[in-house]
Amino acid sequence: MLFAFEAQATPKNIIIMITDGCGDNCFKAATLYQYGEYEGQIYDLFPIKLHSSSNLAVSVSGQNRHALVPPYATEKVWSDFKYVMDRLPCSAACATQMATGIKTYYGAVGVDLDTNNLENINEFAVKKGKSTGVVTTVNWSDGTPAGFSAHWPTRKNLEAVSKSMLCDSKLNVIIGCGHPFYDNNGRHRNIPNYTRVGSERIWNDFTHNRPTIDGKPVSDIDGDGKPDAWTFLESKDDFVKLITMPNPPKRVIGTVQVAATLQLSRDLPDEENEAFKQAILTLPEENTDSLLATVTQTLPSLDTLALGALNVLKQNPNGFLVMIEGGAVDWGAHDNFKGRMLAEQISFNRAVETVVRWIETNSSWDETMLVVTSDHETGYITAPNQAEDISTWHELPYTKKGEMPKLQFNSTHHTCSLVPLYAKGSGSECFNIFADETDTRYGRYIQNTEIAQLIFMLWR
Repeated sequence: MLFAFEAQATPKNIIIMITDGCGDNCFKAATLYQYGEYEGQIYDLFPIKLHSSSNLAVSVSGQNRHALVPPYATEKVWSDFKYVMDRLPCSAACATQMATGIKTYYGAVGVDLDTNNLENINEFAVKKGKSTGVVTTVNWSDGTPAGFSAHWPTRKNLEAVSKSMLCDSKLNVIIGCGHPFYDNNGRHRNIPNYTRVGSERIWNDFTHNRPTIDGKPVSDIDGDGKPDAWTFLESKDDFVKLITMPNPPKRVIGTVQVAATLQLSRDLPDEENEAFKQAILTLPEENTDSLLATVTQTLPSLDTLALGALNVLKQNPNGFLVMIEGGAVDWGAHDNFKGRMLAEQISFNRAVETVVRWIETNSSWDETMLVVTSDHETGYITAPNQAEDISTWHELPYTKKGEMPKLQFNSTHHTCSLVPLYAKGSGSECFNIFADETDTRYGRYIQNTEIAQLIFMLWR
């Protein structure tokens, strides 16, 4: 194994794209809507197509952080319908595992079972002279970006998590939502809510590009011994300009002018309403709904945020590592809102296409590795009526392109189901070395901790 690994190429850049809460059937449902087939996405053509286990060391039900959860058991998953609902993962812990290579407990942010800080792949990349960043469609202090950049015993303390990301990390880019002066529709509000950015003091300091945040110096990323303040961006124009800026700021903290997320939480008719379905699932320029048109005109897409981040990070001749998240698929699945969930996944799919074009235009597959995956599954999505007979597991029924897929939610929570993992580019073939476990339905899979373990090995 070691000899085979040593023979592989080493990537200059690594891009990890995560669609939060999106399991196998969510991937398939969005593709059915877009193409009328189970496959059709650009990542379906990637040479590496595996699955990943989101199993934690300790699940939400664990009272003792050392009472470890048993490993994923394929024979129980496909014989006991409720099995995957009994071992719940979470985004922060899954992100920590993907970023550190160590199993941890429910709610952990960058720490082990004893709450000791764990080195993450962004911190490791900085040691190698590379630039790093996190991008998301939800608040940038949320579980996934936090797990890749912060250290705190619980994700619930957003003030501590925000401060850890802004002061302790050496990230070059943090981009997401959570703007205190805008509501979920991207409309200005007079009474601010600072919860998602930590506090009013934190907000005032980083939006004014100060070298200290709430009394704590930000990190020095260029080695001159001085704190390197963040450059604050917020408007759609800010993010569009960032894409082509010849000399972008070395550090960017982008907070989009919306409260929770780019689109899922906005006010629209019920998701079963046909007008809603047409509005939510068409390209922005085709929308006729007035509120949706307003939102899409004033808010950037995940494509835009990703391209802006890549323009900042590519300035480093040593390369970069970035995590780009479609964060609200999970939210739609929690609420069992099929239309909103699929809209988020389709938006993520378009962002993947954009990143692939960026690689082929600005880099190459010989120097960049792209990983597309999820942190965990949400909603326990199956074919209709699957729970009534598990003697045979069914695929989602075929539907025509543009028709809402037929599916059933069986939960409003996360599950420990396997999730897809796709990879392409320099070093990606090494995932085959780690895929030494087999599921009776999905085939070969890795542990999500092995994503970080592979990166540590590639850049050792």
